[in-house]
Amino acid sequence: MKGALILMTRIPIPGKTKTRLMSVLSGDECARIHRAFLMDLFLLFNSLKDKVDIYLTYTPEDSFGIIADIIPSYIGTFAQRGDSLGDKMKNAISHVLDKGYESVCLMGSDIPQVTEKSIIECFNRLDTKDCVIAPTFDGGYYLVGLKKMNDKIFDNKVKWGNKTVLEGTMDILNSLELNVSLGDKYRDIDTLDDLIDFKIRLEKGEFPNSHLKYTKEYVNNIWSWYDELDTSIRG
Repeated sequence: MKGALILMTRIPIPGKTKTRLMSVLSGDECARIHRAFLMDLFLLFNSLKDKVDIYLTYTPEDSFGIIADIIPSYIGTFAQRGDSLGDKMKNAISHVLDKGYESVCLMGSDIPQVTEKSIIECFNRLDTKDCVIAPTFDGGYYLVGLKKMNDKIFDNKVKWGNKTVLEGTMDILNSLELNVSLGDKYRDIDTLDDLIDFKIRLEKGEFPNSHLKYTKEYVNNIWSWYDELDTSIRG
């Protein structure tokens, strides 16, 4: 059986998502940019759907209707289970591995600029490795892939949301003597600095990806509303 990719996301509810951007964007605007991330990732998944099966796991469970109209029919969906982020990741990967897949990768929704090549390469590395992790510039990771579940990887001793997440996880993987490979590194979009960096790279033409449509449009639109952000970019 081919591999499976899980997209893990919050439902883009105003005031409940991308909260670290709420110093410069309203709750509604944060929800809209998150929705744009998801829509771009779905465009990307159109080119992946014949190579891997795709799932989406979401929270909160009772708000699924907010995104039901934008999810492609080929994507399977299920609610997140667990109290901590580690529990939710562990349960999601276990749920899909139990369907009989040889490998499963789980990724977050904060990096719409991720490429098809980067994701496929993570699956390819699982041919010879026990685990693959794709890091972010803030000390975390946006993708983890496994062929077999080991609960210790998602131990709550890892300080989820902290800059030591990748380091702590690598310590666990090394203690388990697992063969690990690192995927391509990306910067997620969580803070004002991340948003400014993304905008600068947009202006430099660094994202030629055909799937990066809705985020690009939304970021360009909000920049026309916020002169102070424009000043931050242009100096």
